[in-house]
Amino acid sequence: MRRIEQPEAALAWLAAAWPGVVGKALAERTRPVRCDRGRLEVAAESKAWQKQLEEMKSEFCVRINQSWGAPLVREIKFVPPMPGLRHVSHEMNNEHTPFIRRRKS
Repeated sequence: MRRIEQPEAALAWLAAAWPGVVGKALAERTRPVRCDRGRLEVAAESKAWQKQLEEMKSEFCVRINQSWGAPLVREIKFVPPMPGLRHVSHEMNNEHTPFIRRRKS
């Protein structure tokens, strides 16, 4: 997957790996929304979070590139949250465990 040059593949990997890369607390308040040509856009919960995270851009780049195993991101831009950002569908949520019912015998 790391050899795939399509932005969708990189973004899918980033979305899945995000809590491991930035930590669970930050992952709850941020989400990668676009990755193209080395530029990653990350939606942050609020302007206050965007401002606070600005100082961590280079650290995020290093962590992402180490996890990816090659240079993937050279620039990060924090953007306002997109409508519906807080809701993640069960299909896209890696932490969702579906409820399984047992059949009555």
